[in-house]
Amino acid sequence: MKTHKILSWPLMLGLCWAINSCKDELGNIPTKEIEKDITGNWKVTQLTRNGENLSKRLKLDNFKIDFKADGTYSIADDLPFVVSGSGKYRLDDPQYPFSVVLSPAAGKDEVVLKFQFPVVNGKRQLSLVMSLGCSSNTYQYDCERLNGGI
Repeated sequence: MKTHKILSWPLMLGLCWAINSCKDELGNIPTKEIEKDITGNWKVTQLTRNGENLSKRLKLDNFKIDFKADGTYSIADDLPFVVSGSGKYRLDDPQYPFSVVLSPAAGKDEVVLKFQFPVVNGKRQLSLVMSLGCSSNTYQYDCERLNGGI
């Protein structure tokens, strides 16, 4: 019985040493998320209100939003949207954005839109969620980039 206790201590110490000597290689890899780039001309592919698809009822072909590299935007067509015309935009966080902040040129207050930037079927998609007056109605504009890119 004593020999088992005597032999188990060196074995336990060796096992603890082996476990502690392993390095976490993945934890040491520096990762830096790139800044999200939404520049380009975007067209609406789907419009939903409270989860109901409105794309079949409305003509979405003419509505486009153009985010320029200089931080300005312009909107074509008068599809119901929280702003119209042109103005400035910014992301709330360039690397991990949750919102797009639009500042209309007409001097109106800033508008904050919920923002998602997923890749769908190999193409980058832009989803903007907003309320157009009535807070119980939420609209989601799903857009895809017209001028290439992913």
